[in-house]
This record gives sequence, C-alpha cells and structure tokens, in this order.
Amino acid sequence: MINFRYHIVSLMAVFLALAVGIAVGVSLSPSVSEGLNQQAAQDRKQVTELRTELDRVNALDRYREAWAERTGEQVALNALSGVAVAVVSMPDAPAGVVQAVGDGVRQAGGTVVRSVKVDKSVFDPAQAEQLDAAVAPYAEQVGLDDAMPPATRFGRVLSWSIAAKAPQAREERAVAMGDALQKAGFATLSDSSNRQAELVVVVTAAAADPQLAPEVLQAHVQAYLGLLVHAGGVVVAGPNSDDITGTDVLAVRSDGDAADVLSTVDVADLPSGVTTTVLTGQEQLLGRQGHYGALTRADAPLPTLPVR
Repeated sequence: MINFRYHIVSLMAVFLALAVGIAVGVSLSPSVSEGLNQQAAQDRKQVTELRTELDRVNALDRYREAWAERTGEQVALNALSGVAVAVVSMPDAPAGVVQAVGDGVRQAGGTVVRSVKVDKSVFDPAQAEQLDAAVAPYAEQVGLDDAMPPATRFGRVLSWSIAAKAPQAREERAVAMGDALQKAGFATLSDSSNRQAELVVVVTAAAADPQLAPEVLQAHVQAYLGLLVHAGGVVVAGPNSDDITGTDVLAVRSDGDAADVLSTVDVADLPSGVTTTVLTGQEQLLGRQGHYGALTRADAPLPTLPVR
C-alpha cells in the first residue's frame, strides 16, 4: 500500500541521487558554478529532514501498536472467560495472524480447544465427488441434502465435528467426522481439549493478486454459513487492513444471507483488530452480530462497549 512513509522514502532516494550527481559533476568539472554547490547542500539538508520525519513516523507507528496492545488487553479482559474456541485458518491465512488471534483469545480468558487448517481442495469443483463421499455417512445427522453445494456440506460437517451451541464434551461421532475430513485431505484438526467449541473464529487470507474468482469467494461464504449451524457464534476475521477488495470479509458483507448472521473484522492483522475480533466473538455468543473495522461496509470500528 502506498502511504506517507513510502513517499518519504521515495523523496529521500531522489534527493540522494541528485546530491550524488551534483557532487560528481563538481569533481569532474571545476567550472561548475557555486550555485550547484549550494543546491547540493540544500538537497543534503532536505534528505536529513526527511530522514528525521521518517524516524518520527516510525516511532508513532510503534507507539500506536504498543498502545493498542496494552489497551486491548484491558478492554478484552475476561471477554471470553471460560469460553471454548476453535480457530479455523483458511487457505493462505497468515500464520502470524492465526497465532495473534489465538493469543488474543487466551488473554481474554478463553481456551483454544481446537485448531483447524482448511485445505483449498474443499473449494475445487474437481474434488466435489470426493468431498461428498467423505461427508455422506453423516448426512442424516447434520441435515445434508442434495441441493446443498459441497462447501456448505463441508461447513456443516466441520461444525458438528468441532463446535456446539452450549458447553459440552466432544462425542465419538464428532471425532469420527473430523477424522473423515482429515483422511480425505480436506482439513487438518489439532486438539488441545475434549471440549466442543462454542465460538468459531475463522482467519482468512489477505487480498490476493490476482483476486480469487467470485465463485471461490462464494464457496467460502457457503462454508462459513455451514459452520454456524452447530456453533454458538462465528466470526470471520481478515488481515485486510491494506486491501479488502476480493476478500472473504467483503464477500460475507456483500452476501444478503451471510451478512445478517455472521460477524466480520477487516483489520485482524493489527493489534487493535485482534482485540476487536475477541469482542466480536463475545457479541456473537450473546446472539448479536456486526461488521467491524475500517474498510468497506464496516458498521463501526468495534462493538459498542461494554459488550453485554
């Protein structure tokens, strides 16, 4: 993203190049006027001033991040106290953001009972038959029907495998569903507890170049709606502070059905965004939803405080 820091660095490069050129010219041609020497001195002064300004901007950025982290810890304190959470990472979700969200859940008093990595093959039309075969044994229990697209089927089975609307232990059938998805290569599940998750937080990918095809984005949304079937709440958190175009977060916000039941956060790559994700999860568990952050179709920067 082109920002103020980018312009400062660019200007510094220009002035440095100009200063070097003038210095070389002076050394090669003794007849160069005194005016060029003065210009070189002025350019060096400009570079020094720009470097000082860049240092100031970097220091302010560090301050904002530190402030957001420390304040966020207090704002989100006990927001998820005693809550079991599953963190689901979509294909190409940044590992650092996944880790930060998990840490945020724990700092808010929650427990990450399950980590899930979704494979991109879930959304590959060529894998639809294999996906249907993997979830077919559980069709009656989870309410699958022939009209459902493959991504919805996947989402519903995953939801039953990892989540529950109220605190409960993970039953043998739920374990078998997760094993079936893993064996077929559609997801990887890691357990740290035998509890089912009441809250599911999905960490999505940053904006891609080229953008994901609309049908892939729609399939992602279908999976998220499926996840909500057996969970107490679902938050879709995107590391999209640089760009939201062509992302899962914007796809959810643009979908009439999903926008009314799922919650989204578009700045999960920022410390303040992690706090917002935690508070949004708390709000989901209370039966409300919203779309938060700084970008397109956000309702507000964060849920109304205190969340209750």
